Amino acid sequence: MPSTAEHSSPPLNLENETATFLQKLSDVQADLLNVLHRKREQMVANDLEAMEQTMVSEQALLDRLDQLRDSRQMLLANAKGKGLPSDSMHSLARALDENQTGELAMKAHTAKDAMRHIQNETLTNFVLAQQTVLHLSQLLQIIATGGKLKPTYEAENASNQGGTLVDQDA
Repeated sequence: MPSTAEHSSPPLNLENETATFLQKLSDVQADLLNVLHRKREQMVANDLEAMEQTMVSEQALLDRLDQLRDSRQMLLANAKGKGLPSDSMHSLARALDENQTGELAMKAHTAKDAMRHIQNETLTNFVLAQQTVLHLSQLLQIIATGGKLKPTYEAENASNQGGTLVDQDA
């Protein structure tokens, strides 16, 4: 009977490790959102010097995310070895919280929502950067054509030439 009681309650160290992981993930997500907001403001202000400094912060966050990814893999492998769900942190947190307050599952759910928010912020910054590139491309075309509306890649007098299927002259 003691082995069933031990198996029914999740190991305390796995629960603590999961809670620690989720807290670290939450901290990194908050820092990443701050960097994304700062980066967007810098892009709008065209502050290249500040963007270079932000790149240093981004790299530090990438390093922290790499460490978290490795920790996640180890936690899930550990959970799998103990017969617990190992397909996601959310399912592991729910299993560890089964007869308790549900705090771990709530933290996992919050982390999942924060990741969606980060994806949206990243997409917003990407669109802003693409609009900037498009604008610069249009400026270069205006400079290259001298501001004329004539298409750059059209052959000389191509609009005045008739089609070979319609005109008898051809």
